[in-house]
Amino acid sequence: MAEGAVSGLVDLRMAGDVAGLCRATGSDSIEVAAFATCALGHGTGAPGVVETLLARLRQRGERPVGSRWQAARALGRLRADRAVPDLLRLLAADPHDREQLDRPAADSLVDIGGPQVVRGLLDLLEEQTATGKGTFRVVDALARLRAPEAVRPLLAALWHCLPDSAEHVVRALGEIGDPRAGSALLVLAQSPASDTRLRRAALRALHGLPEAAWPPAHPYPAPETLLHAAQRDPDPEAARLATALLSRTADGREHLWHVVREAARAPDAPECPPHAVAAVCAQVAAEPGRFVASAPGAYHALLRHHLGESAAPTVRRAAAGALAAFSGPLAVDDLLAALGDPHVSDTAADLVAGLAHPPLHRLLDLLTTAGQQRGAARALGGIGDAEAAPALLALATDHAAPAAVRASAADALGALGHRQAAAPLAALAADAEQPGTLRARAVRALGLIGAPESLPVVLACARSPHEAVRARAVAALGGFPVPEAARALGEFVTRAPAPEGTGPDIARTAVLALGRIGAPALPVLVALADGADEWGDDLADRLVAALATRPEAEATAALLRLAAAPELKTRYDAALGGPLALSRPAREAASLALVDRGTPEDLTPLTALLAPGAWFGAQEAAVQALLTIGTTEAHDHVLAFCRRATHFDDAHVDALNTIAEARGIRLG
Repeated sequence: MAEGAVSGLVDLRMAGDVAGLCRATGSDSIEVAAFATCALGHGTGAPGVVETLLARLRQRGERPVGSRWQAARALGRLRADRAVPDLLRLLAADPHDREQLDRPAADSLVDIGGPQVVRGLLDLLEEQTATGKGTFRVVDALARLRAPEAVRPLLAALWHCLPDSAEHVVRALGEIGDPRAGSALLVLAQSPASDTRLRRAALRALHGLPEAAWPPAHPYPAPETLLHAAQRDPDPEAARLATALLSRTADGREHLWHVVREAARAPDAPECPPHAVAAVCAQVAAEPGRFVASAPGAYHALLRHHLGESAAPTVRRAAAGALAAFSGPLAVDDLLAALGDPHVSDTAADLVAGLAHPPLHRLLDLLTTAGQQRGAARALGGIGDAEAAPALLALATDHAAPAAVRASAADALGALGHRQAAAPLAALAADAEQPGTLRARAVRALGLIGAPESLPVVLACARSPHEAVRARAVAALGGFPVPEAARALGEFVTRAPAPEGTGPDIARTAVLALGRIGAPALPVLVALADGADEWGDDLADRLVAALATRPEAEATAALLRLAAAPELKTRYDAALGGPLALSRPAREAASLALVDRGTPEDLTPLTALLAPGAWFGAQEAAVQALLTIGTTEAHDHVLAFCRRATHFDDAHVDALNTIAEARGIRLG
């Protein structure tokens, strides 16, 4: 095939011409041969196809590696048992002589599966273990096949891999999930000779073993005993994983309670580090049902002790969660007392708010109790009962109260959406004599309430010299779905890149706020799309996300312009003292957004992305969207695009397969 070869391949595929594709695999054109080889792997394995693919796979040195790569994968997709010896030979080749074919060979062996593949991989593993020239592809393939026969050979390989390359074998044992690996994993998990990564990997692998068969057999000491050291591992993540494993058995849970008990008795004991105690409390909070006891009073007292007395804030916070989950209503008094602990107050407030029957009136009483007011206000906001609004408003406007307490009350009023609080909060936000952090929280509450009459104050605060007030006000404008707020937010975005502008953080906040405004923000978002190449990735992505929520044709057109934008644009960067090549960060996000829009109404803008010279990422996204639309017209556009292609990959083949399936065309 010469001129028109690509178009001819498309015609062969759409005609279901297996013989023609088999002949095309011998083409002198690299692209034609690779595409035809790939296409055959998506057929039914008609007579002659496997022989053709095997012939291509074996033509070492006579064909480009790409064609052999496609032949290896095609044989796997066809589940061709006859290809197993050839694929195993590719994995067995010297690392310097594999021609990058070990990956498709391993993937195809996993696709084929069965006893022949497992035996061949085990032979390779044994050989490579003996010679020390192993490849992770063999181990990975055995893990993906979840072959129980591989457990003992992998355990043998494990000791040869220690200490440098054992982690990969450990992960494979976890994926297979056979209890026979448990003993070795337990030893690795608690051994000081294992580095942190290996201990953590061993604990994760233990989590992969079936819980129904837990604990795994170990002669001596008991598995729970082996996990004691891991539970106080210096690495908090390892300690967390070990704690979860111990919680599975009665003996393990007893040890966890012992850790909590000993930490209460001797807080500085090395066997009870704070992160290990916190891990136990977090596990009790996550699974209180596992820790149910016939006499829960002693455990309740232990958790109360740590909540009130532990020197570590992390332990106190975790104990609060455990107490709420384990003791329920009995924990109310202790949680209310913890509202006065500045390190635990927020956690305790959220826990109180989440109780089945939160103590509303007791919290209202605490609004007048020094030290607990801030936490009580937060809890009342979380409960969401309008009965608390008058007391919260009185606290927010009480000039004698601490600023932090008033700010918490303002937050609660915003969470309640209390309309009557809008005017007092607006006065507070506009009062330059008040602390900036308090004004900022008042502005945030105004955005949550969204009373139209408070918009002028929020707009004024958005231009405040106080950074916190300005930032919260810009975010709050998203709560006012009117053009005036949208236009103001657009100004904050366009001013950001300039030296005298608002800064990138404000610009990002403004784009997020525009997304919340909805339809009134659409003209501003469309206008901003034309300047997206001046921004960084994060800002451009947020603009695309805001446009993607709008169903209007104007939004689709803006996304199309972003998706089809040139790849690079150069500008002078004074800080770097030279030109800076900027990628168009919005292109990929815009392309994906167009895929999600895939409706017949979007056919024209999507087909525009298939024009010659368009960015390949946008083209791939457009093809997927057109396939989703699924009409004959949409499919014809995809076929035309494929016929014009000069380079084929799996995406082209997948698109043709989708169309062929829709039209009832079989390949073989």
